[in-house]
Amino acid sequence: MHTSIEKLISAGDHQTIDTVILKSNEDAVTFELEVDEVIINHGYERDRDLMANSEVAIELKDHWIAGSSMSETSVPGLYAAGDILHHEGKLHLIAGAFQDAANAVNKAKQYISPEANPHGMISSHNDVFAQKNRDLMKHLYVKTGEHAGGEQYE
Repeated sequence: MHTSIEKLISAGDHQTIDTVILKSNEDAVTFELEVDEVIINHGYERDRDLMANSEVAIELKDHWIAGSSMSETSVPGLYAAGDILHHEGKLHLIAGAFQDAANAVNKAKQYISPEANPHGMISSHNDVFAQKNRDLMKHLYVKTGEHAGGEQYE
């Protein structure tokens, strides 16, 4: 309909969406549309020109890039993620695309710095982030009155 969603308005019970405010992409006019349900779709639009015009000799499987479960392709240092990647056992779901992306970043890190930790790390297990988190926590408390144990916090 050449529109963008501007706002979702809940029903009186705040449990469902009752109305969607849409804005025309052509003339910026907004209008309300009463709805029974709202379905969120993380769709995709595949751009085949990139692969068709590429000089990189990358192995394809039908219209997908052939790769591994760790997002590796047939070209060393080139990784793929999401709908474009296919490997044995892949479930073509949005959750798989997020996993592909994490694997691709981790493998790229190892390609750039072979001595890097081969495992992904969450920020709370990273010494640099741990120190930054401690520094941020200090600013959450302002010393004013005394509490049990003799420490003063607001």
